[in-house]
Amino acid sequence: MKNDEAKFILSAYRPDGDDAGDARFAEALAQAEQDPELAPWLQEERRFDSVFCDALGAVPVPPDLRT
Repeated sequence: MKNDEAKFILSAYRPDGDDAGDARFAEALAQAEQDPELAPWLQEERRFDSVFCDALGAVPVPPDLRT
């Protein structure tokens, strides 16, 4: 797997790590652990995803949203 493909796959990796059991994610994660270019990219990607997820969770849901 090339880094571009690993980045594409890992860009969909959920911050909670629920995807770790999927074979495609596992392969891309293993590559990220061994690749000195990919590892910092993944760390930053996961940091951003976590911050974004926290910010999105802080947005109040209007009580009349369904209507």
